[in-house]
Amino acid sequence: MSNNILSAHEGYAGWFKFEAFRVDADGNEIPGSRRVAADWFPNLITNAGLDLFGTLSGASSIVSAFCRVGSGNATPAVTDTALGTQVAFSNTLQANTNGVNRSGTFYGWRRRTLRFAAGIAAGTLAEVGVSATQAGPLFSRALILDGGGAPTTITVLSDEVLDVTYELRCYPTMTDATGSVTISGTAYTWTARPLNNASYDYAWKDTLGAAIQPRLTGGGTVSGSVVTDLPAQGAALGTLSTVGAITALTYTAGQYARSFRFDVGLNDGNLAGGIGAFIAGNDSNGTGYCGLWAWGLSPKLPKTNQFVATFTIRFSWGRYTP
Repeated sequence: MSNNILSAHEGYAGWFKFEAFRVDADGNEIPGSRRVAADWFPNLITNAGLDLFGTLSGASSIVSAFCRVGSGNATPAVTDTALGTQVAFSNTLQANTNGVNRSGTFYGWRRRTLRFAAGIAAGTLAEVGVSATQAGPLFSRALILDGGGAPTTITVLSDEVLDVTYELRCYPTMTDATGSVTISGTAYTWTARPLNNASYDYAWKDTLGAAIQPRLTGGGTVSGSVVTDLPAQGAALGTLSTVGAITALTYTAGQYARSFRFDVGLNDGNLAGGIGAFIAGNDSNGTGYCGLWAWGLSPKLPKTNQFVATFTIRFSWGRYTP
């Protein structure tokens, strides 16, 4: 059976928040001293940052491992790889939370608070960014903004600790994507759909910020309700078959898309009535992040032990625009 490509797309956005507080001689936060130095404001994800989704390795390597603050005031550009004038950096993780938003537009989110010890980031700050490594290219850069969205500066005193929280959001394209392929002379229509039943929340939040990559071996956690959430096949899909292996293909810089080959062997996927859909996603112990996606085929693809089926799953990503 010939190769065919099934696609999915996700958009990314990020937000920063600055808080400062004083500590006593024992290093404990002085009650009542915490202040919001800059409330939530958006960032610009760089081109180099988008490339990180295609080049990082493992779920523990993430785009927001380091926070960097500076005093430069140049307008952020997608070509930025560093701050204008860096003052300090930190990878001291103070908090790490995640979740999904179901009020309005659906998205998964992950918040990481990185702490700068007293005196480390003291002075006047005007810019901020996060990166996967201490000196590597910035994933994002932003000027610090006031409540009206205008560039501003904040002052961190020499006896103040600075907490910077970065929230990364993933917005899967919720509208069904469709396409068609011809396999052994037969035309098939495919439908791509993100699965956002509450049972699948783990897939949209747990490893957010890691490389775009589904679980590379068969299996993973999928609830029984997945059957009713799959793209329509013209008939109910009554059987789930955990088969095949997914192989990551080479990422090309600047492409912001990566392909993965899904192989179904002679003795795999031989479902009565044919293959109606494919599922690919990450899990909390996976090697990367992609959410949880299903691709439906209509008509169903007949698969027997006389054929090997090979499919290419293509994940693309970019900056989220409402």
